[in-house]
Amino acid sequence: MTGQDRNTDGTDFLEFPGAGRLRAAGKVAPPSADAVAAALAAVRSAAGRAEGDGPAIELEWEPVAAVVPVRTWRRRLPVLVSAAAVVAIALGVAFQPGSGSGDAQGSPAAERTGTAPYWKVRIHQWNRTSAQRPDDSYETVWLSRSDTRGQFGDGPVREYTPVEMAGTAYVVGRNPIMWRELTTLPTDPAALRARLVGKATGEGVEEGLFDGVEELLARSPAEPELRAALFKVLTGIPGVRVTERVKDSTGRVGTAVDLDADTWRRRLIIDTEAFHTLEAVDTARDDGLKWGTQKLRAGDLLHRTTYLSVGPVWEAPKPSPRT
Repeated sequence: MTGQDRNTDGTDFLEFPGAGRLRAAGKVAPPSADAVAAALAAVRSAAGRAEGDGPAIELEWEPVAAVVPVRTWRRRLPVLVSAAAVVAIALGVAFQPGSGSGDAQGSPAAERTGTAPYWKVRIHQWNRTSAQRPDDSYETVWLSRSDTRGQFGDGPVREYTPVEMAGTAYVVGRNPIMWRELTTLPTDPAALRARLVGKATGEGVEEGLFDGVEELLARSPAEPELRAALFKVLTGIPGVRVTERVKDSTGRVGTAVDLDADTWRRRLIIDTEAFHTLEAVDTARDDGLKWGTQKLRAGDLLHRTTYLSVGPVWEAPKPSPRT
């Protein structure tokens, strides 16, 4: 049946008992100024609570398992939707959940992270020791513009900021990049490399750049454009090899960037959707490397740093009093 076939006999379908009351109910007076102000206050309050929740990008759930990156800000969406719906109703406008979200909902790289005062990083460290038993630990680090503090397991929170540093610095080779400088770094890869390396030359420059990019992608509130440029700098280091779809120790899939350095083989596994460091791994490059009393084979694990979660937070614990 087409729309032209409907109501051809002239019947008025709204002529039924109670129809008058139904039509009258549709006439709603505009909201008062007080109602609108209260609704807007509810939105601001909800948004403020949401900003205080956890890291923006949860790279892993515990226990360690093969997981997909999870963005905790998505779980806050119902709160924001509810508050926004209140405003929509109060203002008498159409409200559609999810409208106007653009790409930010689908990609963590679209998030803006530089407004939060702290960058929180949860880390699992594995280190080969001279003994039979490796050093295995969990650490949480809070970085800010002015200081860095950390906690191993559930132990005391300690101040990490070096006395000689006036704030948080990310060291690339011998070149410190301060937190406050992150927004001024160029996003052209060639210009960015020149800024990071400076005038340094000689052996170790490329390895220092490799390590510095790891730090910036894992421990800094760099914005998406800078992260993408840092990844291009990383993959442009002479001698690196790039392998796609490589799993880290938790089963997460990323892009591996390998660099041979002396007797070591350095590997970074990068989430190329958000350009965050998932894991840094050092292995023996050749057979015969001595490690204490041990004699290693090529590929034996020396160090591994797994970044379990990273992201902006609004609060950090105070350093514990020293005893």
